[in-house]
Amino acid sequence: MAGLVVGVSALAQADEPLWMRGGAISPDGEQIAFSYMGNLYTVPVKGGEAVQLTTNDNYDGHPMWSPDGKEIAFCSNREGSMDVFVMPAAGGTAQRVTTHSFNEYPAGWLDGETLLVRRAGNPTVSELTFPGGTFTRIYKVSKKGGRQILFSALSMDHISLDKEGRILYNNVKGYEDPW
Repeated sequence: MAGLVVGVSALAQADEPLWMRGGAISPDGEQIAFSYMGNLYTVPVKGGEAVQLTTNDNYDGHPMWSPDGKEIAFCSNREGSMDVFVMPAAGGTAQRVTTHSFNEYPAGWLDGETLLVRRAGNPTVSELTFPGGTFTRIYKVSKKGGRQILFSALSMDHISLDKEGRILYNNVKGYEDPW
């Protein structure tokens, strides 16, 4: 009998979603976008049923809402390396934004038409002498794709921009303890 109880308990827990990642609250504060088992979902902040936005065998993650809340940028390995895509917030066809061979991740929205993208870059001579890990750069690119332009050579993480264009970010310092 104890084995049956343990088996039923394990089966019931299997339906509970675990490992939800990359939660992002919509600009109006009403929804949360997140990644679960390699696909994107949204769910009301107050709770309720999640709506699946992407369905594929690849990994989709790191969702970021556009400033008006109508689109979501995210990364996916649909084409091999991680690239940035943009899709309607309600779901639909995702448009590929980046095509670089390095892995790229959305870092934020500069405005409603321009994304900030984080990717590794070629280190400068001074960076080569600094012991540490990978050096990332922040690039800006149109949400429709095209040439990426260097936005910052600083290794910036968790970027937030206010309406006046001021930037708040976490300064990544290589090998130093991030905590």
